[in-house]
Amino acid sequence: MSILACIPAYNEGKIIREVVKKCFKVSDQVVVCDDGSTDNTYEEADAAGAHVIRHDRNIGKGEALRSLFKFAAHSKNDIIVTIDGDGQFLPEEIPKLVTDIEQKNADIVIGYRFDDATDMPNYRRFGNKILDRMANMATEISVRDTQSGYRAYSRDVIEKLDFKINGFGADVEILIDAAKKGMRISEQKVTVIYNTGTQTSTKNPISHTGEVMTTILEKIAIKSPLKYIGIPGIITILIGIYFASNVIIMYNDTGYFSIPFTLVGATLVVTGLLLFFMATLLFSVSKRAKKN
Repeated sequence: MSILACIPAYNEGKIIREVVKKCFKVSDQVVVCDDGSTDNTYEEADAAGAHVIRHDRNIGKGEALRSLFKFAAHSKNDIIVTIDGDGQFLPEEIPKLVTDIEQKNADIVIGYRFDDATDMPNYRRFGNKILDRMANMATEISVRDTQSGYRAYSRDVIEKLDFKINGFGADVEILIDAAKKGMRISEQKVTVIYNTGTQTSTKNPISHTGEVMTTILEKIAIKSPLKYIGIPGIITILIGIYFASNVIIMYNDTGYFSIPFTLVGATLVVTGLLLFFMATLLFSVSKRAKKN
């Protein structure tokens, strides 16, 4: 089966030529999306023999993936592999990544990173674990590495995927959409190198985490608002009522009126009511959208 390697890249001029050349050894075609780089990423990728798509300005990884998927949809390749352009993943592991698709056991294969990634910064490991748990809540599937950009896709699923996020949240949005449409998702252990000698992240980790978390929360809220917003709202109301009742009991027993407890109780009740009404509204909108 023919393989197309797709590489989203932003300011990866120091490493992109090497990544492209390694991809050519195990792929039939390589395409790079230069997402508005201000260095020589375009020239280096072109010199290595890749077909290069160029964005006039930096829009984000999601937009780069959409450009790559459009190219892939019009290609004649059977399997599409996405691999980051920063050199963290090993292109020579592409044959292992595509095995499940070749054997028709999966539609999407995720390169799972964490078993022996001992040099991964602790804050990144912790952040990724939190995001993975949240993403699994949204997809209702068990995926150990929802943030990995090293993936293989059957060509048949490329045209069916629908994602709108421009930034790093696109990787999670793709999984949520794939799970919703019943696509089979598997994982393969891959090697990851964090000390590549060059900067491997173009975005602040806090900003990155916040962007992905916002995407997941949005999808969770839309998919199951009563479960993930309504129930917490009801619990918050009950806690608020507990504080308020304690204020009343204390006042009856001692004549002392606790302003702090009153403020806490009132805040919790109001917050809970807002969450519950928001969940009801989202449920109504979601139900109507599905009907339409």
